[in-house]
Amino acid sequence: QLAPGQPRTAHRGVIMTRHPVSKASLILVDRRKGQGLLQPNELVTPHAGQEVAKADPGESCDHLCTRLGMRCKASELEFVNTCEHLKQHFDCEAGCGHQVGQELPAYVHDRTRDTALQCLVSDNGFPKCDARIGVTTRLCACVPNSSG
Repeated sequence: QLAPGQPRTAHRGVIMTRHPVSKASLILVDRRKGQGLLQPNELVTPHAGQEVAKADPGESCDHLCTRLGMRCKASELEFVNTCEHLKQHFDCEAGCGHQVGQELPAYVHDRTRDTALQCLVSDNGFPKCDARIGVTTRLCACVPNSSG
């Protein structure tokens, strides 16, 4: 929370709140999702050489990208942290759900879990390349080793 007791709302990469002292409106825009709100030079876009791939069950994105001769870049994971991207790689039989975890985005292949067969995204937290959990299969974003 930006300040205790401070109302705010968030939708599609935009957070609207107000300054706790002056009460002036404050709008924060995620540079990855600011199309139509920000100037083109202010936007952050996926790496041109980004390759999206699904890991093996329980495998980290670091490991997958290394197997592909590439590397994982955590900031690129945010671009594939959507239900639409997950549905391109997984069946998502039980739909999409929101969870919190550094191993997201991922598909829950373990049928004993309450989130079984769901594709999971997170809008709270930052995915990490080395995160993995045995009950999920990660969706990863790999970039060429030579990129910054």
